[in-house]
Amino acid sequence: MNNKKNYVIFPAFETNSVGTWFFAPNDGEFCEERECYGFGSVKYPEGSVYTGDIYYDGKDFNKLGYGQQDFSRSSIGNIIPILGERKIKFVGRYDYRETEWIYGNGVLYFADEKGTPTHFMKGFFSALDKTGEYEGEFDYSSLLDGYTPDMEFEFDEWKARIEAMSKEMSEKQGKFTLFLGDSYFDLAREREFAGENIFESAFSSDFYNIGIGGTTFADWISWKNYLPRNVCPERIVVNLGFNDIHRGRSAELTLAHGKELISILRELYPTARIYLIKVICGAPLYPDFCDTEKEYNALLDKDNALDAEILDWNADIIESGVNCFHQDGIHPNEAGYALLVRLLKKHVLE
Repeated sequence: MNNKKNYVIFPAFETNSVGTWFFAPNDGEFCEERECYGFGSVKYPEGSVYTGDIYYDGKDFNKLGYGQQDFSRSSIGNIIPILGERKIKFVGRYDYRETEWIYGNGVLYFADEKGTPTHFMKGFFSALDKTGEYEGEFDYSSLLDGYTPDMEFEFDEWKARIEAMSKEMSEKQGKFTLFLGDSYFDLAREREFAGENIFESAFSSDFYNIGIGGTTFADWISWKNYLPRNVCPERIVVNLGFNDIHRGRSAELTLAHGKELISILRELYPTARIYLIKVICGAPLYPDFCDTEKEYNALLDKDNALDAEILDWNADIIESGVNCFHQDGIHPNEAGYALLVRLLKKHVLE
């Protein structure tokens, strides 16, 4: 590392790689293992780059205060098909004590495929979700260059996607397998993650994938009225719980929400065979949640009232002896999806 005056530049900056790029303490010189506040920049595994206020706890550099996160070279900044635009940057408040992403007032900016400004949305955000209105008076003169007040809009990506998917799903005829879940199913459509194991190539039987990245059991419970009643899925595979736990919910509460969703699915589709996949443990980006993940998985084994068949691929990942995680440290890579596909073919789509 290269020390200059009261700031430090890390090797990750020189190689444009994941990690802290630079940090300048508010007071004095940077000293490893000494807590301090300052200003810096960090690149994350999925490709986004944060620049702003940072609290160094003696080990990790944490987002705390005001800053901006650039998604232009991140998978988060991929085009949203239903909108035709992409998230390009968030500018506002961050608090790692609430979420490792975003927490507080701010503005989420959108652009077209070429990066031309299109829209912005202001509000109170948790992670990338707008959870409330902007608190206090907003200064429109603070908008990023190229954005004007008339570009403001409201866009609920999850609601738009679930509405579109439900409409498409309602047109399904005959028996099929329904995949319902979070980003592990959502990204099964993307070769960047699943490679040759994208579901469209892996499964010959009829299925419909309604996975939406970032969702929890509670989200799908609230969307129960969007699920069409005029279809007859033969099998339903649920992959949820990861985001519940990573948003601070206990293993017990996650299980309770899981049981509630399965009860809803059983009422909507009484003839379907329901499968619930255990949460994957030990995602490299979130080692601190491993104990809760294992606790939740153990509860699934003990709960005889859970009206679903439990699937588990954690042992398969360990036994494979290869890295099964994408470079973002959260999602499966091609090897990981190969194991997931094998699990589904063996227990669901025989």
